[in-house]
Amino acid sequence: MSNTMLSLVVTSEEARFAALSSNDLGALEGLLEDDLHYVHANGMIEDKTEFLRKIQSGERRYRRFAARDRKMRHESGFTFVFGEAEVEVDTKAGFVKNVLAYTAIYRDASQPRLLAWHAVKALGG
Repeated sequence: MSNTMLSLVVTSEEARFAALSSNDLGALEGLLEDDLHYVHANGMIEDKTEFLRKIQSGERRYRRFAARDRKMRHESGFTFVFGEAEVEVDTKAGFVKNVLAYTAIYRDASQPRLLAWHAVKALGG
């Protein structure tokens, strides 16, 4: 397991959560892989273009996105993150506040970018 790669992934994930919290599209663009597969806690699946479009249009406006817990594993060119995050977001349906259990996958690189995300509402969150 590469401690350097794990450290790079934590840095990337924290930068992505900060960019989500401030709706910084420029930063997000560079933190997401072009072939991103993003599964929201409500089951909605988006690619990178659609994910960024909804933020840009205001359909989705994150207020807060912060890690609560994180476990990581590195294998065969990928880092897998299993964590919990506190999320506050305004959507067309209204304000949503959740604790999410998530799996995130990053491809090894000098600046790892998110390749895949899958989240569900955490029990008791």
